[in-house]
Amino acid sequence: MTQDPNIPALAFDSMSHAVMVTDAEGSIVSVNAAYCRVTGWRPEEVLGQSLQELAATGQQRADGTEAIWNALLTQGHWQGELWHRRKNGDSHPEFLTVDALRATDGATTGFVAVFADPGERAQNEVRQSYLAFHDALTDLPNQTLFHDRLERAVSIARRKGGQIGIQIVGLDGFREINDSFGQEAGDLLLQAAAKRIADCLRESDTVARLDNDRFGVILPVIEGAKGAREAAQRILASLCRPIYLAGDEISLSASIGIALLPGDGVTADELVRSAELAMAEVKRQGKRAFAFCEDVGPKAQKRRVAV
Repeated sequence: MTQDPNIPALAFDSMSHAVMVTDAEGSIVSVNAAYCRVTGWRPEEVLGQSLQELAATGQQRADGTEAIWNALLTQGHWQGELWHRRKNGDSHPEFLTVDALRATDGATTGFVAVFADPGERAQNEVRQSYLAFHDALTDLPNQTLFHDRLERAVSIARRKGGQIGIQIVGLDGFREINDSFGQEAGDLLLQAAAKRIADCLRESDTVARLDNDRFGVILPVIEGAKGAREAAQRILASLCRPIYLAGDEISLSASIGIALLPGDGVTADELVRSAELAMAEVKRQGKRAFAFCEDVGPKAQKRRVAV
């Protein structure tokens, strides 16, 4: 298949970020449409100029461009913030990434500079930081943040002598629903389930998405088993209400395993394992219910409650 020779040029001009290409001496040989739009300069007005001539005036320009040039000559790469001068005389900060262009023999033939708004970059960094601890689909805390908050709750409870509860909420039959209605419907279903669980809890509680169809709940302040039981009952009742997606009525239910500190574990990991054990027992016995860890096995029917 023959590649259209115009594709590289079209891609260069279609980029959303401003791009500048220079020769090996640093003189501008090309700029894209985004560069002209951001700076106000026309291509013919900047061709032949250097980055130093377009940088902000004064000592900042001299120091900044000298550092860039030294890094490019020694490392072939530079990245950082630089003040750039628009055609109207205003100067504005840009986050700049410059890389050397090399021939097949390794000789430097030029440089390509990509400009980005520092504010946009900061927003992207904030978003990436947020996604490190939150689930992108539901916006709930993810497993990492869940365990961090659970560790803190356990530490406080052990120090002050309080009691906490955790729940592992596993949606029943989610895989079959996802296969029948498609991934998009499955994602909407998970978002709806996440909201329903969160709406059943107090502001001090935490609900997190642990993996595909499992959620974790931390109840940091409860009055024994009663508080954990009432929370589980609210969640089950809420999830059992029909969900309507694109005109289809979908019935959903969940299996919930409950563990209490200190009876079912004295560490975060022990509590999670205990709650997972209880949830697995509920699923084994028919789903659509909750069980306490201490009642799984021979005593499972004692406190196992269905909706």
